[in-house]
Amino acid sequence: MTSSLDAAIVPIALTVNGRTGITLFAPPWEDDEGEQWQGFLGDGAKILLYPTAVELGAFIASGEENDLSDHPAWGRVLKLTPADLEPGEDDSYDLDAVYEWASGEPDPVTVSAVGNVVDLVAKIADACDDGALLRLVENTPEYAELVDEETSYQGKDGRKRWNALGDTIAESWERAIGRVETWLNWQGEYPEPAAAADED
Repeated sequence: MTSSLDAAIVPIALTVNGRTGITLFAPPWEDDEGEQWQGFLGDGAKILLYPTAVELGAFIASGEENDLSDHPAWGRVLKLTPADLEPGEDDSYDLDAVYEWASGEPDPVTVSAVGNVVDLVAKIADACDDGALLRLVENTPEYAELVDEETSYQGKDGRKRWNALGDTIAESWERAIGRVETWLNWQGEYPEPAAAADED
């Protein structure tokens, strides 16, 4: 059980469709009544993303109500500097890179990277009450197996499972990204995605 004193809020970076934004994620915690929660910095409808930690910090300092305002650790967040709000490497989730990772070798680093992104997508689905997205991730055997820490993709059988996961990603990941995008509220100005720039 995670007490309110142990509850945390961490900055994370999301890369979706060529844009990278910073937001806050509150890993699962239990309130005083024993009910479990998890959530993201949101405006009541969507997850708020900012292009830089400075702009995220400015929003936090504004005192505007948000989906994490009542979180036990929000008082600590108010004291964070922009440097504190820079996500670490382990807290960066690149949804666009999943295709490339899945086409590579199933080494532990790659498997972990894909698994972490899929797990975060499930958390977004849960926090936003998106049943379709949650079913896509949790009811698809290849995704469910991926986030199981006991799963190995080594050896002949492991290679078969990795290839099956790659086929699943090729068939369904675009839909997953599309569902996630509907829950994101991009604040501020972002560099134009590389693909769009190339088309121009």
